[in-house]
Amino acid sequence: MLITIDGECRPDEATLSEIAHASVEGLRQAAASVAVTGRREVGSAEAPGFAQTLAVSTVIGGERRDLVQSQVYLSMLDGACPRRRAVIRLVLTATVDQHPAVLGDFQDVVRSVRPDKSAIS
Repeated sequence: MLITIDGECRPDEATLSEIAHASVEGLRQAAASVAVTGRREVGSAEAPGFAQTLAVSTVIGGERRDLVQSQVYLSMLDGACPRRRAVIRLVLTATVDQHPAVLGDFQDVVRSVRPDKSAIS
């Protein structure tokens, strides 16, 4: 099981769904196969998010591995300049057998991600 978190400032108008789709296309370049098994909007108007689940087959050390990836994209607006936003991506990668057992913990991590409003001047 692996959890990764990354993000970037996005000055464009791309929707979270479009950003998630681009991520799938990038993963398809590296994996043997990728299938989207679920997609949905999450969060609220103030804190929009997008989640998708992927079935991924890849070859590691000469051995084929079937994995499940849960990806969540969160959009956070800059309080000083609402046209600027950060998009945070949280990804859980686990084996098919591990995924159900660790998904709840991953969801807890996702729910804990919030902007630090005390840092806004």
